[in-house]
Parts: sequence; C-alpha cells; structure tokens
Amino acid sequence: MKRQIFVMLALGFCAAVQAQQVYQLNEPAQPKLIRSNHLRMGGVNPLGERIDVNSFYMSMAGKPVIPVMGEFHYSRYPAEQWEEEILKMKAGGVTVIPTYVFWSLHEEVEGQFRWDGQRNLRRFIELCKKHNMAVIVRIGPFCHGEIRSGGFPDWLFAKPLEVRSNDPEYLKIVKRLYTEIGKQLQGLYYKDGGPIIGCQVENEMQHSAAPWAITYAGEPKDNTAASYNAGEAMIGVGNQARKATGAEMGNLHMQLLKKMAVEAGIDVPFYTATGWGNAAVIEGEAIPVTAAYTYPFWAKPHMSKFLMFKDLTKEADYAPTRYNPADYPSFCAEMGAGIQMIYGARPIVTAQAAEGLMVRTLGSGSNGIGYYMYHGGSTPKQIGGVGSFNDEPMGMPKISYDFQAPIGEFGLEGKMYRNLRLLHTFLADFGDVLAPMEPVLPADWQQMTPDNRDHLRYAARIKDGSGFLFMVNFQDHDTLRHDQTNLQVRLNMKHETLNIPAQGGFTLGKDQSVILPFNLDMDGALLKYATAQLLTKLKDGDAEHYFFFAPDGMATEYLFDATTVKGKHFFKPVAGFKSTFALKTASGRTIKVTTLTRQQALNALKVNGKLLITDATVLPAANGATLLSLGNHQVSYVVYPSKQGFKALAASVAPVTPQFEVTKAGPRRMSVSVKTPLSTWRGAGGEASEFFLRIHYVGDVAMAFMKGQLVQDEFYHGEPWTIGLKRYADDLKTDPLTFYFRPLRANAPFLGDLPKKAVPNFEHGPVVDIQNVEIIPEYKFDIKF
Repeated sequence: MKRQIFVMLALGFCAAVQAQQVYQLNEPAQPKLIRSNHLRMGGVNPLGERIDVNSFYMSMAGKPVIPVMGEFHYSRYPAEQWEEEILKMKAGGVTVIPTYVFWSLHEEVEGQFRWDGQRNLRRFIELCKKHNMAVIVRIGPFCHGEIRSGGFPDWLFAKPLEVRSNDPEYLKIVKRLYTEIGKQLQGLYYKDGGPIIGCQVENEMQHSAAPWAITYAGEPKDNTAASYNAGEAMIGVGNQARKATGAEMGNLHMQLLKKMAVEAGIDVPFYTATGWGNAAVIEGEAIPVTAAYTYPFWAKPHMSKFLMFKDLTKEADYAPTRYNPADYPSFCAEMGAGIQMIYGARPIVTAQAAEGLMVRTLGSGSNGIGYYMYHGGSTPKQIGGVGSFNDEPMGMPKISYDFQAPIGEFGLEGKMYRNLRLLHTFLADFGDVLAPMEPVLPADWQQMTPDNRDHLRYAARIKDGSGFLFMVNFQDHDTLRHDQTNLQVRLNMKHETLNIPAQGGFTLGKDQSVILPFNLDMDGALLKYATAQLLTKLKDGDAEHYFFFAPDGMATEYLFDATTVKGKHFFKPVAGFKSTFALKTASGRTIKVTTLTRQQALNALKVNGKLLITDATVLPAANGATLLSLGNHQVSYVVYPSKQGFKALAASVAPVTPQFEVTKAGPRRMSVSVKTPLSTWRGAGGEASEFFLRIHYVGDVAMAFMKGQLVQDEFYHGEPWTIGLKRYADDLKTDPLTFYFRPLRANAPFLGDLPKKAVPNFEHGPVVDIQNVEIIPEYKFDIKF
C-alpha cells in the first residue's frame, strides 16, 4: 500500500512538472511616441543620403537600422594584417568599427606625434572605407581601454594642471591633440563620402578613472580624475547613485570637448558619450551609450541582472543616469561578450552568455548593439621596450589584450563569434523591421530574479500587431538551470489573441536564447508564428527564400494566415537541407522557407547575395570568398543558390609539416626554433596563410621573448596558449622564441575562476608543467561563386 501511494505521488509530481505553463503579453493600447526635434544630430553624404537620429532609432538613407558595432584597436594589431581582420569582422556581421585613438601611443614624447606603422590611423580608416565599414573614432583625451594611465602620456603627470577638467592649461594641450587627430581624419568623414559616421569625446567622465601608472608599492591608487572627483571615480563600470561633485562642470567639460573637436574638423553626423552610472553627457547633442558586463574582472563573481528583460528605453543598465533614456535611442556600445583577465581575477565568458546577453538586450529595446572588445589585440611596448602601455596597476598582462573577444588577439575566431553572427545576420536583413518595434514586458517582470530557474524569461518587440518574441534560459554564474518544457506564450493583441504554439507547448532548452517571429509579413504571406528563429533571406530565382533555424530541443512549426496563402498553411518540417517548402501567396508570388539546424546556421553567412555554409573562417571577396581553416588542409562548403543546390563542395591543398625544435632548460624555460622559414611552408595548389604556435601547459603566468625583448604574455586559465607567428616571421629566420613559465600556487587568488579540470594537484607544491608544443598551419582556400 505504501509503495502504491509512493507511485501515485510520484506520478502526480511528474504531471505537475509537465503541466502546460502559459505566459502572457499585452500589446500596448497606444504606440510608442517617437520624437526627434529635441536632438541636434544628423548628416548627409555627397550622394544625398542622410543619417538621422530620433528618440528610438537611427535611420540611414531613410531606412531604420540597428548598427552592429565591434570595437577594434588598430594600434593593438600589426598594420599589415588590418585588412584581413576587417574582413573577418565584416563576415561576423559587424557594420561599424569603433576604435580608440590612444593619446599616449601617438605622443609618447611631448610634441612628437607618431602616425606610422600600426599607429597609422588614417590608413586604417581608409581600409575600412575600402570594405564599406563605417567607423566611430573615440578620440579621448581620456580613453582608458586598459591602457597605461587611461591613455594619458606620462609627461602629462608632470604638468601643474587638473586633468579631465576645464583647466585652461589642460584644454590647451587637448586642443593640440584634437588638431593632430583632425589632420589624420581629413576627407574621411561621412560628409565627404568617407566612413566616419560618429565620434566619442572623453570616456566615463565623472564615473570612472584609471590609476596613474606612476605609483609605488603599497600606495593607494591615484586616479586620473580632477581632484574634486578623484575620490568618487570608480575603477570599471558600475552603478553610481551619488551625483558627482561639480556635475555641472563635468557637463560643461563635455560640451567644450565637443566644440573643440568640431573646430579641429571632426564633424560627424552624431557624437556619443558614456551614459552609464551618472556619467556626464552632452544634452541633446550626443547619444549616451550604455554597457553591460556579465563577468567583470573588477567585481566579485555574482549572478548579474543583464540576462533579465527590462525596458531599456525607460531605464538604462547601470542606472541612475544623468539623462532621460526616453530622449535617446538605446545604444549598448560596451557589451561584454568577452572580458579581459587581470592577475587576481580570471573570469571566463561562455558563448551562451554572450548570445543570451544580446538576445536580452535586443528584446529590451536596444536599437544599436556594440561589443567591447569585438577583436582582441596586443598592446605595443613603450619606446625602447622598457615599460608596458597596458594598465599594470590594474593587474593587466604587460602585452596581451585578447579580451576573450569574438575575434582573438591573433585573429582566430573566439567561441562566441558564430553565436553572435546568428543575431547579426538577422539584423542585416530585418533590422529595419525590428527597429521601430517597442519593447513589451510581462506584467510581473519586476518580480523575476536571476536565480529563478523555473519561470520563463521573456519579452517582445511589437508594432501594429507584428513582432518578435525574445526568450532567455541562461544565467551567468549559474550551473543549475534546466530545460523549460511545455511552454505556451499568449499574445493579447488589439485585434486578436495569438497563442505560440496554437496547440500544445514548446521546450526552451537549458542555456538557450531564442527569438521567434509572429505576424511577420513575408512578401505577402503572413506568418502567424514560427517556433524557429529567423536568420536571413535571399533572392532564389523568382522567389524570396527565407532561412530559419531550429533552436536545440524545440520542435519546428510554421502557421501562416490561410487568407494570405494558397493551399496548405501549416508546416512541421524536420530541420536540415531537406526541410525546404514552398507556398504561393494569395497574389501568386512564390515563397520558399528552409529550416536549418542550429549547427548549420552557426556555420552560415551571406556573401554577395548567396548563403555560404562552412565551418571555415570566411573572408568575403568580390566574386567569392577566401576560406581559412586551422589545421585542416581540406574544407567543405555549401553555396546556395547554385547548380549544386545544398550539395557540399570541397577544396583541398597539400598538407604541410612545420619543422621546428623545442629545447627545454629546466621545468620553467624553453625555446622554440623554426628550422625552415615560414614562407617555405606551403601546400601544393594553395598555401598556409598563418602558423600558430600552441603550447599546452599548466602554470601561472607565461611570457614569450624575441631577441631579448618581451613580445607576448598570458595569464593561465586552463586553455592552451596559441600565438600567431606571422608577425615574427622575419625574426624567426635567425632567432628562437624563448619562454618562461611561472609556477601556479595552491593559494593563487583566481583558482575559483578556473574550470575544475584546469586546477592541478598541489600535493608536491607549486606546479609548472610544459606538456606539449605544436605548430599548426592555417590553410587558405580561394573559392569562386
């Protein structure tokens, strides 16, 4: 009897778990009010195309856009490789490159400006123009960017003046800086037909500062802020409820800097200013941009609120702010898809965290998304190679600025590159549809907490009954989430009630973040809803071909309004290349729909109006593409539409076997000598475009030297250290790379940040273990469409 009761109770518990959960959203009774007369922004190019900004979104040539901004610091990357990296960013769906102009790198010696080599700002922007990539220049004078003293030259510390203030002596020196920057940018502005569409002056004014690099052991950090704000300026990004001392002076300072920039010729359609944490802004003349970091190195690990939906058009992240969010479009310019490691904290960002953060942010109303960083780099050494330009008082590596970015320090794809490309590909074709849609939250959204694993996190963007449903089942710093099953979302619209799905429920898998369309006009066919995520569309003969993908664990179905199509209007395809179905609209047009698997979608991008699907890295070209593959001398790819349809094609070159020698000198030191020049390591019929030295090791800090100079470093975090060798090709002809590895201690402060498998056994004391060394070719394939 007891066993029978137990079984009945167990069955009842299962039934409760599996019972359908219905979540509801209500379309607003009145549409969002969008204003523009209060903003003094906008510009026109020689073709008569305009950039305009209203209180909700930006328009280019009369069409709403959601720009995708990816930070890349030209001065942190070899100039001869810039073009290839710009193409990788373009293939990733980035449309705008913001870049810092670090003052100290250009005027290390007072009065001597350097614009040569990888400091050649003008050449970098000309390459952006060549590849139709817009640019936002971030001209400082204070930048931070984890650069020594925030970008202030050392000689500025010796001046009797107040930095980041209206001190006339300080402004006189800044004017000289802006004049020099203006000379480099002449003729490259949007108004001239150039790529520069925006400019940021200053950074985190009256919110954050950097520690002065001139310091002493044990001394409290002395911040790069005006003395009246020095005690208030925080390190990093955060909430700052207290209004800054001299807030009016801070606002005036920002206005003066913008005026000085314009006088120096830096005249752009829009300006930006840091908006978070009560930072100073330029009222009505600059877009206050926002940020969100789920794994900040400057704070203790905790579940953040940045995976929780909210209305960012009413309250920005890191509130309170010194501006009214309803007056400006929500541009989240510093989204922490990656994060830098410091010595004492080594947080590791996952691909799911990056994707979830951006699905949440788009669903919360942002109409401009940007990443800090999108592309990592290596900070150059100071003159003579004596000191480091990286922010050592904050515990940075001396050179590495990989940032766990979507594209890493040496140009390799990061783990979140393709997750984010899913969203960017969608925005490229449907951003104009999404941008005017306002965010809509459930009635109880404020009751949701980061540790709630049982209830659905969701929001929608809606306009005139059409929109997208956003859902997130991921939380940073939480490993206990589970699949959410048998879900249904009910949309209470002005003219209908729409259930997704119409019958039964769907599953939102653990760590999944999803965007589903509803009442989407597909060239005359009205899609009531799909339990598949929209990716892109292209011209396929006489038909428009829409590509969706199936989220992992979610059954796919499409319901069309029967009055807008002829014949069948409900479809349940199995994801894959054989899933394509066609339908006729009421007006006789043909529409095609293909549902890719999520993995196929992760490997997909549009190049020259065609869908290219490959696991190789892609560099778009005028009549095809260049494919890069690490360690694989054969690649496969699909180009659609083509004569082959979805049939995979192949390209191959002869493999190469790099010849090198590893010499160890005790447990901590080794050298790697290349026995033949890199230029001779070629495969027949193709080439190896780059070579990567990969070191499998356990330790604390790893350092690489060339000709007696430190050239690279890394903080151990459980992954092999991978170094691109192309930049050292000439030196490797005659000299080895030498290495030193510091042992990992049992009481190291960052061990809790590392994966458990990366923490060694300390039974015999500190650990240093150089396990394996290899050189891996990256093969290059040119394909034609």
